[in-house]
Amino acid sequence: MSVARALMPTLAAVVLVAIAVSLGNWQTRRADEKRELQHQREAADREAPALLGPLVLSDAEARQLEGRRVVVRGTLLPERNVYIDNRSHKGVAGFHLATPLRIEGARAANAEAMHVLVLRGWVPRDPYERTRLPEVPAPDGPVELTGLAQRELPQALELRSSETPGVEQRIWQNLTLDAFAAWSGLRLQPLLIRQTAPARGDGGPVADEIVREWPQPGFDVDKHRGYAFQWYALAGTTAALWVWFVVLRPLLARRDEAGRVK
Repeated sequence: MSVARALMPTLAAVVLVAIAVSLGNWQTRRADEKRELQHQREAADREAPALLGPLVLSDAEARQLEGRRVVVRGTLLPERNVYIDNRSHKGVAGFHLATPLRIEGARAANAEAMHVLVLRGWVPRDPYERTRLPEVPAPDGPVELTGLAQRELPQALELRSSETPGVEQRIWQNLTLDAFAAWSGLRLQPLLIRQTAPARGDGGPVADEIVREWPQPGFDVDKHRGYAFQWYALAGTTAALWVWFVVLRPLLARRDEAGRVK
């Protein structure tokens, strides 16, 4: 095969191998990151929960708390509930419910109260009326909540940027702390709490029928490893085909032709 004829398949092979290896490396990194998060989660479960108070956290303090168990005391504000759409549980369509909590504690006169956004769990969607919001009970008085601190929520893929939710809009495709703070007008801590157990009031645990079966960070590590293997296999197969069609096959053809000439 001439150099000119070999150029195009060579370039195509190089590009495909580079892309496949890059994607394989990305999947490997994702597996390593999730395995590390799982180790952090297991370590956090062995530690006593940190108390989240009314003083605003710095970015450094929020990073230190990320992934740790925290406990906070205050009052839930269900009038500012937000329902994150397209969240399923065991094949059933529903929402993730987010509710701000006004953190209790002394504060200076005329100062704004501090809040933290709580991801309370999963609730089912009305199977007949998509926009009908489920009725989720919330305790009237102060409660104590325990959960995992995280600085942001995973975002669902959107084909175009969502418009800013209206004042009365409660069903959101995605939720960020900045967007919620702007929508609600509340002063928020720079993290949210993913609730892992029922809230506790003066009379004990508060029943709310919310599902809190959160996936563990390392539950799909094998999936990422499998994807990585597939990408590496594609890279190896592409390289092998290039060697056969561009190097070995033309070489064997030239030997056969030389043999027939003799």
